[in-house]
Amino acid sequence: MLETGGEVEMLAGFSSADVGPEAKEYNLLRADEEYRNGNVEHSIYYQVKAQFQSTDLRYLTESAELENQRPTPEELIKSATKLEKRDYKSKKFLQNIIKYLQQMEHEKPEKKPINEIPEYLDFLEDVQDPTEGLTRISEKCNSLPQEWCVLQLCKSFNPATTYSVFNEIIASDGAIYLTLLRHCRSPQLGPICLRISSENTVNLFREYSTLVERFRRVVTVDPLNMKGKEAKQKYWEELNGFDTFLQKLLADFRDIISPYSFLFFGKRYDCTVVQKQINATYTRVDDFCLVNQWGSHQRVLLSQAALHANRLDTADLKLICYELSSNENEIQSAYELLKGLASDWTEVEELQPLASRRFPIILVVDERLDHLHWEQLVTVQEFSRVKSLHCLWRLFQNHKSNIKHGYYTTNIKRGMCVINPDADLVNSGRRLRSFFEYWLSQWQHLFETVPKEEVMVKQALQADCFVYAGHGSGLQYVNGRIICRARVRSVVFLFGCDSTRMLGTGLYSALYGAHDYYHGALCPSIVGTLMPALDGNMDTVSVTILSLWLAPGDNKVMPWTHIDRVSWLKNGIIKGKEETTPTMSDQPNYHLGSLCSILSLVQQGKVEPNIYNCCIYVCRGLPAWNLAVEKLPL
Repeated sequence: MLETGGEVEMLAGFSSADVGPEAKEYNLLRADEEYRNGNVEHSIYYQVKAQFQSTDLRYLTESAELENQRPTPEELIKSATKLEKRDYKSKKFLQNIIKYLQQMEHEKPEKKPINEIPEYLDFLEDVQDPTEGLTRISEKCNSLPQEWCVLQLCKSFNPATTYSVFNEIIASDGAIYLTLLRHCRSPQLGPICLRISSENTVNLFREYSTLVERFRRVVTVDPLNMKGKEAKQKYWEELNGFDTFLQKLLADFRDIISPYSFLFFGKRYDCTVVQKQINATYTRVDDFCLVNQWGSHQRVLLSQAALHANRLDTADLKLICYELSSNENEIQSAYELLKGLASDWTEVEELQPLASRRFPIILVVDERLDHLHWEQLVTVQEFSRVKSLHCLWRLFQNHKSNIKHGYYTTNIKRGMCVINPDADLVNSGRRLRSFFEYWLSQWQHLFETVPKEEVMVKQALQADCFVYAGHGSGLQYVNGRIICRARVRSVVFLFGCDSTRMLGTGLYSALYGAHDYYHGALCPSIVGTLMPALDGNMDTVSVTILSLWLAPGDNKVMPWTHIDRVSWLKNGIIKGKEETTPTMSDQPNYHLGSLCSILSLVQQGKVEPNIYNCCIYVCRGLPAWNLAVEKLPL
């Protein structure tokens, strides 16, 4: 146990980046203790601290500067205690280590002047007091774009899995901490935290931990055994069975979160009529809370529900009111307030359609909850994920000059793709080659060719946009450490099975995903997958996303929505569905500037209807907007 052996005193003096996974467990334990003791704000501090670990520092481009600040062998010996020096003199092994380090020191090139390491790498490094830590966290969150809501999702401490492997940890039971680090009433009201625990979470976590392997068992078949009618029928029955299983799992997930699903709506697009209605809404909420002596926690929740009341049905509104109070009179009064505001917002949206649109929500997702389909809770909402508040703050600090109205703005002109580099996905390679040659003829293409690391780092990742389509994430062709030491300019699409799924690096270690390397290299935005998919379905989704977000090389091409999908899927041939088809020059409103809004359409099943095809695509990093296809409407 972490409480024994003086580890509490020892770990309290270190940041998570110094110690690693054990510090994560310690911080989660403290978060649990503080929450149970009623110190919710202290719990939030430990939750945020738990998400930043030693592996995060290894992934950063600034790591080279950190390495330069390591002590020399001479400094190590000089700082040793008398006992350590006696130990060193008596052990040949330690002497050999020092000799090796001295040799490496001499072989290093002359050191450049050391720049000050930016404070945003670990803005809690010098903080030990939870109150001071929460103040620091609030300062960072309130400096983020005012359009953002930032929700952190964290799994509680479980002593039974302290030293377990990843599959055991994600399958184990635990509560979910849902923390609103930045919300609709920030900065006037501070962060709030909810602890979601249910008897149904045991089964949810257990079933979710089997999801990927279940899918693989269904779709991994020998083509030679699939020629008969019975074999094909059995395959489709099992695939439909998996779809049913996943739909039930998502329904269970929604039921567990359902009292608070309304928290996953982002702020409304800002315009005069919206601002006027928001002010009126907050006045009524504040008056209600004052009369009923409700605290800031209830005030934030009621404000959020009031902003989006017209998107919630009667049952949802009733459920929210029962969560806010146990007093029947207060419950009924709150319900009537929300019903009235729902009508007001409906009128506003009819008057100004822009009022129905919402800014992205940034989800700070614990690595142990990253495999859950959070975007399915509110599919009409735009989301982007990051692994820690530290990661978000670092990306924001480096890209804030390009962030307008809550979006990382870019102008995609130059791009590169690496398609089917192993040349073993014949059908997929044929389909994607035809798309890129038709739609993005001006790009640099690499078909059925293994890319060299130099090409990846100096060309692909320096383009405005980079698309990889093949097996996995593409890290088999370029070392993750090389990506980390580069500076990635591109918005990156990784269309492969499990391309951004969190994976274990060993028995007792932090998890990693391909996106960690890219974010380490300051890549602003990455689109990837949470689990495997069938190549035909993934090809359909990938080209739909790209065609909606990227301008074609020639406006004379037909809109991708007008192509004969069967012909393209079977033979890679692009032709129109009808005899007369429009061209892109006839479709000025075809594109969408917001990448997250396109992923929302995918999550809604508007591109691929089966749930196992649509729920796996996520955006990570900053929500991106392509100014080359649509101007910001604000």
